[in-house]
Amino acid sequence: MARIILNADDFGRSLERNRAIDDSFKQGIVYSAGLIVTGKYLLDAVELMHNGGYIQNIHLHFNLSTSQRGGNPEDTPLTEDLRRDSLFCQDDKFINYSGLPKRIKDVWKWKVVYKELIAQYEKFKEITDGKANYKHVDFHLWYNLTWPVSIALNLFTRKFKIESVRYLGLHQMSSRRYKLYRLLSWNPRVRYVPATNIDYYLTKRDLLAVNNLMELYCHPNYKDGVFLDDSPSYLGHERQPMLKHIQMLKKIGINEFLSWKDV
Repeated sequence: MARIILNADDFGRSLERNRAIDDSFKQGIVYSAGLIVTGKYLLDAVELMHNGGYIQNIHLHFNLSTSQRGGNPEDTPLTEDLRRDSLFCQDDKFINYSGLPKRIKDVWKWKVVYKELIAQYEKFKEITDGKANYKHVDFHLWYNLTWPVSIALNLFTRKFKIESVRYLGLHQMSSRRYKLYRLLSWNPRVRYVPATNIDYYLTKRDLLAVNNLMELYCHPNYKDGVFLDDSPSYLGHERQPMLKHIQMLKKIGINEFLSWKDV
């Protein structure tokens, strides 16, 4: 039996996404969600999760950039050192993920990244009043895997005794570069769980059966009033209605659905 962590990404990124994730919890569609603490819609998300009674299933989703699709250009680092670093920011705001440091000579930037990770974690603990899940953290799969981030993550997981990290996508695991990132970040006490979106899993589930635990992430969102899973597709498919995706997943009938807190 495949054990599936059904997780919503990017809570706090926009008002529409906040409402969609809140509705997903209320309808029993998702079991956990990662909260981004660097944007202007954070307090709206915090109010929703307190009122909704699912704060215990919320964990921290680190953020070190804005994204090409659906990112908030107002996302701002919490530390002055990172705001002043041109590899990560411009005019005190995060730059697009495609510009983040990917050259090995930039590995020394781990110090400013490490300070930012700690600041985001401390803010997450403060705004969740000790009630959330503090043993798991998320990363954006596409662009937070860089040389300095790998070292900073290693130090961070050791300092705060983190037990699990959503770190690599199933589509990335064969890449030589990502294997090096994984080696730099390696902490034997941390479970690094592979992840992919629902669309990819539904198409490739026979090949993925060897993974007895994986995360399926989704990006609930409202666009023009439609409740969508706004996750990027690695297969070139269109975004799917959220309920349709979940119904297709549950029709398989072989999965045990978990939250990160359960793991």
